[in-house]
Order: sequence, then structure tokens, then C-alpha cells
Amino acid sequence: MTDLTALDNLVLQLATGGIAAPAMRREVTLAYPWLTDSQFFSTLLSLQNKGLLAGQEITGVWVLTALTEQPTECSPAFAEMIIAADCGEWHALDADELIAELDRMIRKARARKRR
Repeated sequence: MTDLTALDNLVLQLATGGIAAPAMRREVTLAYPWLTDSQFFSTLLSLQNKGLLAGQEITGVWVLTALTEQPTECSPAFAEMIIAADCGEWHALDADELIAELDRMIRKARARKRR
């Protein structure tokens, strides 16, 4: 992504593999001592909104992780293969009919088991 700042890149580099939030703040403060808390948290939020950073609580500590896996699109050739594989017609399933069929199958299986 070309719209990432040097601070964004530092945060993502530190978060590769996961880093505790206090350690992240400490490292960022060393590189950007003039950075306010609001600027720091705004950077984290921006990266989360871009889908590049995630946070979760692990054993009572908030851990930040860079998301390196970007969603990939399938190629047009692969999409054509999927469409070509669908030779049959689609039809909607009625949940009540499906449940009734399952009930019949269960009764039939129980009857066989009793013999």
C-alpha cells in the first residue's frame, strides 16, 4: 500500500508475529518521542480499519498482530472452471421437507436396528 506512513510501517513491522501493546507503545515512543497518545491510537485504529492490524486479548495482555495475509481473488480461468462444474440446476430446499425426510430416515434406521 502506498499510502502508509513511516509510522504505519514501523507499527506493522513491530506487529509482525504479534507484540504486546505496552511493548509496541514503548518501541514507537523510542522512534517518535513527540508522538501523543491520540496520534498513536489514531494510527492503530487507521491500520485496523485498513485491515492491516488486529488486536486481541491474550492472557490479560492486549496483543497487536500485523495481518500479512491479503485476500486473493480467483483468476477468471478458475471462476470459469467453477461455473462449468455446475452442470445441474439449482433448486431451493424447503426446511420442513428436509426435516421430515431426516425424521423418516431416523425411523427407518431405528427399525433396522431393532431387528
